[in-house]
Amino acid sequence: MQLMNGKEISQKLTEILKDEINKLTKKPTLAIVQIGDNFASNKYIQFKMNKATELGVNKKLFKFSETISFKEIKKEMEYINEHYDGIIIQLPVPSHLDKRKVCDLIEIDKDVDGLTTKNLEKLYSNQKTFIPATVKSVLTLLDVYEIEVEGKTVGVVGQSDLVGKPLSTLLARRGAILSRYDKETGISGLENNDIVIVATGVAKLVKKENLKKGSIVIDVGINQDQDNLGKPIGDVDPDGLDRWVSLMSPVPGGVGPLTVFSLFDNLIETKRK
Repeated sequence: MQLMNGKEISQKLTEILKDEINKLTKKPTLAIVQIGDNFASNKYIQFKMNKATELGVNKKLFKFSETISFKEIKKEMEYINEHYDGIIIQLPVPSHLDKRKVCDLIEIDKDVDGLTTKNLEKLYSNQKTFIPATVKSVLTLLDVYEIEVEGKTVGVVGQSDLVGKPLSTLLARRGAILSRYDKETGISGLENNDIVIVATGVAKLVKKENLKKGSIVIDVGINQDQDNLGKPIGDVDPDGLDRWVSLMSPVPGGVGPLTVFSLFDNLIETKRK
């Protein structure tokens, strides 16, 4: 089994993007909005802040109280929309806030994470718009490893608005023979697919018996292994896959590093127009 090296690809693409940013007369600005103090969110935000520094992008973290009301965050977002080129809402948000309504406070031309309702509507209707960062990362892996999906059976496990649904739409446009799996359908029949992409947030959901021999597997999930000091693990159980699948994205080091890069590639897209 060959492992996809998302970290190495991200490093190479970052150098190319850095050169592009250096040629800009005005550096792009990124706002990261955090509501509350989620431990995992703090870690992911630091990754993004570090990448911004590496790329020479102006960035600012707006951190609000966990108890902020929707009315208050809406007011804050008016200022942020006016002053920044790209905006990210760090998920999750506190339970008293509607995630969709909070994300939709981002103006569509600033939505570098590609998660607003308007952005997704444009994507589904085949209009030019931001591709959600995680989805873009999966497509980048397919492109770099020259994996053609046209005419291939592709199973997408998980149909969230963040990953599964937009990814399925774009793969179908590339000519994939698509099968979608979610909580309602279960994963029976997944083993018939040439390519399997898993994005559920359920650790080790997909096992060897759910995969065709020689298949290609992209694991989008990132979970904490409670049996191993919180070590990151994916939605695919790697046990027994060495001589079973042909190519796989590992966790960590597969999709993850490219997701942060994709955010900044989308940010620079605001300057390419």
